[in-house]
Amino acid sequence: MADGVSGGLALILACALLTYASRVAGFSLAGREIPPFFDRFLRMVPVAAFAALSVPDLVSGTAPPARVLAAVVCGVLILRTSRLWLGLLAGMLAFAALRLAGT
Repeated sequence: MADGVSGGLALILACALLTYASRVAGFSLAGREIPPFFDRFLRMVPVAAFAALSVPDLVSGTAPPARVLAAVVCGVLILRTSRLWLGLLAGMLAFAALRLAGT
């Protein structure tokens, strides 16, 4: 049992160090000009993270219809406006409305 606990602790510490290192690296870039390629790359990280978290559930076939419809609303709005926050807000509102409607 001790190996499981120490292994878990090592994993938590490794994740903490990686998170801290990425934050420090980000702060060190604050005053510098970064190439356009990396700027575009960094702007797409939130969208990629959102897709990685939400798409597997939607394509597995086990998601309720309300969740699928809300995801479609969210995706269409993000594609039309290029504003992640607006698409997420619309998706959450659509999901809440569909759930209240009994879908």
